Amino acid sequence: MKNLILLITVFVSTLFSSDLIQKSTDIVTNGKSVMIIFESKTCTYCEVFKKDLVENKELNALAKEMNIYTVSRDGYQEFTLWGKPTNTRSMEMTFAIKVTPNILIFDKNGRKIWQVPGYADPSIMIPYLKFVKGLDDGTYKVTEWRSYLQKAGIIK
Repeated sequence: MKNLILLITVFVSTLFSSDLIQKSTDIVTNGKSVMIIFESKTCTYCEVFKKDLVENKELNALAKEMNIYTVSRDGYQEFTLWGKPTNTRSMEMTFAIKVTPNILIFDKNGRKIWQVPGYADPSIMIPYLKFVKGLDDGTYKVTEWRSYLQKAGIIK
């Protein structure tokens, strides 16, 4: 029964998140923030996170303003990242990817702002994405991350 529920969850989240996630292997900003989700076939929390992107209205609204890509750790694939050739293994080494999901969030200029190793609840991800949105529109400076997270109640 658990396997059937997991299979249904995977199918539904993949179906509904497909319009949010770019199919391209050319990872670009195009004037938007970027989220890269490192995932694997056996990662239940990867599917939970993609389901959150669809079902949580506030998270969904923020996600729609970004370019979102997935990188599967299950095999080898060629990519371009900001116009430069790379591949799955090189990105895993560059970003020290050890677990899935592993979520990288970049501002519209391609600066890595957050890296979230493991699953993060929408209550955590929403403030992260709001901060990046604020960086992109000039509301925040990158050096203000600590005070922003304190005000959001994420850290003390």
